[in-house]
Order: sequence, then structure tokens, then C-alpha cells
Amino acid sequence: MKKQNIRTLSLIVCTFTYLLIGASVFDALESETENRRWTTLSDIEKMIMNKYNISPDDFKLLETLILKSEPHKAGQQWKFAGSFYYATTVLTTIGYGHSTPNTIGGKLFTMFYAMVGIPLGLVMINL
Repeated sequence: MKKQNIRTLSLIVCTFTYLLIGASVFDALESETENRRWTTLSDIEKMIMNKYNISPDDFKLLETLILKSEPHKAGQQWKFAGSFYYATTVLTTIGYGHSTPNTIGGKLFTMFYAMVGIPLGLVMINL
């Protein structure tokens, strides 16, 4: 195998491993906060249905209409796939604004993750 091919393969494996580690850390840091938020939202949903005597079907219809007005905020973000997506946007410096950590630990890890990851991403782009 050529030396250049070994170098390229090593960089790809290193970058992918770095993304997997980052996604795992973001998942661990952010998922608990997000789960609490979803539990609170579920409790509020039940409270609203009881207070205004709304059927579950009517509530789902109302919820669908609201979610269509802001589609990028719908659904849980900090499962592993969403965390991997976020790690990729940090590494590539795309940085979409709707995907950001909420915890202080997540924000701090993003800064340190970017300090190592952005140069790694630049090396990968320049292959």
C-alpha cells in the first residue's frame, strides 16, 4: 500500500473516530437535560388537555400546526444521531444556529472539541 494511501486512510479513521467520540460525549452531556424537558412538556400537555377539555386528537392537530410553523425545533435533538450531526457541524465549521447545546458542560466541551476538531477537519479537506 502506498504511503499516501495509508496517510489518507489514517486521517479518515482518525476523523471518524473523533466524530464518534464527540457524538458520544454530546449525547451524554445533553440528553438528560433534553429528556427532562420532554417530560415537562408531556406534563404540560396533559395539564392543557385537562384545563381546556381538549381531546388527544385535537391536541395532536394543534401540536402539528405549531410544529409546522417551526419545523427545525421539532423532535429530540440529542440522541446519538443528532449528537453526531452536531459534532460534524462543529468539525466542519458549518455551525447551524438551531443546533446548540443547552448545558454549560456541552458548551464548554464544544469549545475544546472545536479547538482540536477544526484543524483536523482542515487537514481532511486538504487531502
